[in-house]
Amino acid sequence: MSSQPLDKHKRAIVRNLIDTCGLQRAFHAAKQYGWTDIAEEIESEIEKSRTYGRRRDDPPVQH
Repeated sequence: MSSQPLDKHKRAIVRNLIDTCGLQRAFHAAKQYGWTDIAEEIESEIEKSRTYGRRRDDPPVQH
């Protein structure tokens, strides 16, 4: 997991990717662009979703 909290701008990127693409695609996009810290944050969200019983193919959650 991430060793230090993300700044406000990077958290916005994480939220936008997840809302636009869903968890798995957001994770792969972040990895593809080399955004390691953002990918780690999305991976954390994936783990949380498993805890709450959401499936990988569920549509993104609108906040």
